[in-house]
Amino acid sequence: MARKKANKFIGVFQIFFSSIKIYFLYLDQCAKHLSFPIFGQLISLILIFTATYFFVKNVEDIKAINSFFSQDKNLLTTFFVLLAPLFLVFIKAFFDYIIAFASLNILFFTAPKGKKSKTIDFEANTNVIKRKLLNYIVLLFLVTLATVFPPILIWLCLSFQVLALEGDISAPKALFRSFELVKGNVIPTILMLILCWISTYWFLPELFTWVCEKISLTTFAVTRLEIFATLLPINEINTILSNVNTNTNATELGMMMFSGMLGFLVIGFTLPFRCCCFTELYKLYDSDKIKENSKNTDEIVKRATSKKGN
Repeated sequence: MARKKANKFIGVFQIFFSSIKIYFLYLDQCAKHLSFPIFGQLISLILIFTATYFFVKNVEDIKAINSFFSQDKNLLTTFFVLLAPLFLVFIKAFFDYIIAFASLNILFFTAPKGKKSKTIDFEANTNVIKRKLLNYIVLLFLVTLATVFPPILIWLCLSFQVLALEGDISAPKALFRSFELVKGNVIPTILMLILCWISTYWFLPELFTWVCEKISLTTFAVTRLEIFATLLPINEINTILSNVNTNTNATELGMMMFSGMLGFLVIGFTLPFRCCCFTELYKLYDSDKIKENSKNTDEIVKRATSKKGN
């Protein structure tokens, strides 16, 4: 038994480093697939907050343009109608990203590992998750509730792989299956979570920030963001930050915005790597059912593809 646990402990490192290779093998196709979900969210949010700020700042001038806008109801209705396309873009991009969060597990479960597959049918993988959309939404809701007690997430971290790969399984059963898989492998699971967090949530964002500083991209971006930051209510922001004994200025706000956007992009585009790691971890924990699940998953993808063709 101890030998088996030791093998799984070593297996976590093997999975982590092999997933790096697989990630770069499919990086171009995955990056293209994730471009709209990631940039759609980022750009639409930037435009929404920018428009909202200028609207609030110039609301009196807008009212003076036409008597129609003098009524708050008409003014707000017009404003939200104009913003509606941006909200729709954000919702669509966010939805696509959430679907990719599960469908990429199918990709890394079925795609060849030794050599690159020339074309990946992302739509077929996506259709698999859309067929389970209700259970997937329920699962997201239950996992979100579990964040009230963060340690429990360790036992639930494979629930998305279970839902994506194990046929028509309900959300509660996916959570229970994840618990069963992890309960005898808690330490390897925590190790994988730590490795993924350090590499994609800390190391890579810091690395890209350092590179941007070296090529003067940070200075270029912050200089322009600083102009926008001067329009923000800095005094009010500092009043809020005073509760944590922190103060800021336009330059620091510009740096915070740039770092936040850069981190969002890095974390977003490394989603396939994390999916690959945990899909392979799922395989490691449940090797007895891999062939059965592989057949089921292949069959589901084939059905989704054939429906798409019809």
